[in-house]
Amino acid sequence: MADPSSGETLAALLAFADGEGLKVLPRGGGTHQGMGFPPAGGDIALSLAALNTIIEHAPHDQTVTVQSGLPIADLQAHLAQTGQWLALDPPLRPGATVGGLIATAVAGPRRLRYGGVRDQILGVQVALADGTIARGGGKVVKNVAGYDLPKLFTGALGTLGVVLSASFRLYPLPADSRTLVCDAMAPEPLCEAVQTISASTLTPTAIDILGPVDSGQSCRLAVRFQSRVERSVTEQTATLRTLLGALANDAHELHGPEEPDFWHDLDTQEATGMSDEDDWLDLRATLLPGELAGWLAALQTVVAAHALALKWRAHAGHGTVRARLAGKAESLLAAVGALRQAAEDARGALVIEDYAPALAGKLDPWGTPAALDLMRRVKAQFDPRTTLNPGRYVGGI
Repeated sequence: MADPSSGETLAALLAFADGEGLKVLPRGGGTHQGMGFPPAGGDIALSLAALNTIIEHAPHDQTVTVQSGLPIADLQAHLAQTGQWLALDPPLRPGATVGGLIATAVAGPRRLRYGGVRDQILGVQVALADGTIARGGGKVVKNVAGYDLPKLFTGALGTLGVVLSASFRLYPLPADSRTLVCDAMAPEPLCEAVQTISASTLTPTAIDILGPVDSGQSCRLAVRFQSRVERSVTEQTATLRTLLGALANDAHELHGPEEPDFWHDLDTQEATGMSDEDDWLDLRATLLPGELAGWLAALQTVVAAHALALKWRAHAGHGTVRARLAGKAESLLAAVGALRQAAEDARGALVIEDYAPALAGKLDPWGTPAALDLMRRVKAQFDPRTTLNPGRYVGGI
């Protein structure tokens, strides 16, 4: 395990490894090690834990620059002291770092209001496989001509280079927050409600549909409003009740301490994972919001046909569904194929974010995107000797 304490030392280590034909596996908090294919090789485990400094926080400009090994929880705690936050809220396991967030590009429910990592990252400093240190985006010192490095490295899973530091835009912490929750026996009426909300003038920060809930087969819609103006939150919640019609008859509002606890509990349950006693996998489908109901119906059909256990959460406002399936390995493999096809038929995509060790080598976590040839050419440009995370990314890149 290599644990460099500076970007220059890390870059020198990469240059040595690249010259000697050694394979390097960058590691942040280790919370997404199951994502992608198993690495095709690994000679040096490269920890970024020592690169954990807040380089610059400019509250008045609403920007922050941090090293990539900084835990996200530590960053948010620091920013909260000035009433700000990095508006990225994917369910994370303890120890998740800024670099890991960039590498995986995971997003949470409030992407609906604030966008994802690509929308909030301003600039990066990266160490390339040959030891070159390059910068792109905000506060530019040196650019790699022709490439938007912040966006290119977001979601690349550490296969193009190692992010040393990154700059982000910030947002004020909301002063007031309220969530309206209602249940239905199937997801279809809740998906219709989401379409109604999306066509209205309401500006929710999150719209989630959950299923199944309360140890039964019912589904739950949770719509969150946040603002620095309490009246805005109250009025929007009241308007939502009117829009929901009969669905709102048994709806209840969460406000005060119970409201953030509700969302925290959802995130905690999602980040915990399946029991190691069963074969299992975590998948993410990315869909057009209007295609959500159809794909969820396919999910229910496929799970029933293969006798699988299921828990799912849809960030319905931006069309992302995360589901956990558990059961026999052969049933899980068949389900992935059917669900990926259903997502692609709906102009979406499906990836496997994590899976039981018994499934390693038996499934394709990524599928085959149309841009695979282009992605291979980019990999060859940045890492021609496949020094970084070899074989882990799409198409075995």
